[in-house]
Amino acid sequence: MKVSFHKYMRCILPIAVVFLLLSACKTTHAVTVYNLEPAPVTLAKDIKRIGIINEVGLSDTKDQVSSLEALVKATDQKLANEGTEAAIEGLLAELQADKRFDTVMILKSSNSIWDSKRSEQQAIPWPELEKLCLENELDAVFSLASYQTDTRITERKTSMEELDLMRMAVVVPARELTLETLIENGWRIYDPFEKKVLDEIEVNEEIVLQAKAESAVSALRSMTNRADSLVSISRGSGSSYGMRLKPVNKAIERQVYIKGSDRIENAKEAVIKEDWLEAARLWQLELNHQKPAVRAMACHNMAVLYEIKNDLEKAIEWAVLAQNHEENKAHIGYLETLKECAKQKHLAEQQLKALAVLSLKN
Repeated sequence: MKVSFHKYMRCILPIAVVFLLLSACKTTHAVTVYNLEPAPVTLAKDIKRIGIINEVGLSDTKDQVSSLEALVKATDQKLANEGTEAAIEGLLAELQADKRFDTVMILKSSNSIWDSKRSEQQAIPWPELEKLCLENELDAVFSLASYQTDTRITERKTSMEELDLMRMAVVVPARELTLETLIENGWRIYDPFEKKVLDEIEVNEEIVLQAKAESAVSALRSMTNRADSLVSISRGSGSSYGMRLKPVNKAIERQVYIKGSDRIENAKEAVIKEDWLEAARLWQLELNHQKPAVRAMACHNMAVLYEIKNDLEKAIEWAVLAQNHEENKAHIGYLETLKECAKQKHLAEQQLKALAVLSLKN
């Protein structure tokens, strides 16, 4: 079906106008704050000796494959074995650096505990885990509960330059290969004596690699950094899981007002440049504005500013003022959020003090 240029423009222009109006009418700008939060996982104080097990086991690998799909699958199986080892090593290093533990060890061949349970839908073998802990004098077990790679293959025709026999650059047909590999791994913490799973989480990461060659198989073989990337990500996953035992600074998005008055609009550029001194100067000039809504916006923005500075006490004071000037859902909600952040920060600081004491003792 043919559409004339003029009819096409009559359809597109209203959409473009609406888009521009929406952009022009945007009343807030997103900024990032970092708030200290307690450790996602809290272990009992008497858990001092840790074992690390691999429930996954080794993947069967086969060589001498020729088709692209089979070659990628075989490569993924080999990489999965390297990835599980790297993930365990990353967790080991993180836990060994944690002063609250006296002993951290990797338990070899522990995946055999699950072999007899495969037909029972992966039931947790509590008696075997308890026996394992008693034999090694352990209090709890960290586990790589699952690890899987899944690769999506995309292949297309293209061209590339290469040197001919005369050392001249010529354009030749080629194949472009894209591999999108999803790495899924799951972690658990077992307390065999209480028969409890203390923590469980699944993490997804992705590697995207692209290469050109005369054939897709040659392009695959040229991806020499694929193994290094997977191992690095897997080791990072193990390390990150170990860090779930420690307080963390979490990035959170907040909104500051950039519309409402001339001065608030003028402060937009300072906000974008993160020139908080200039932004605060302009916002404070609106604290006596004749409109309560504008005074509330200025106070709200000051609250966000102090949250950026990690001074939640001052942020709460400004949020209270914003609510006093204009009691709406946005200001009430932000005040409650700040109060909860302050509670979480207090708990996290207590955890950090406890860790500092342990560090001094050791």
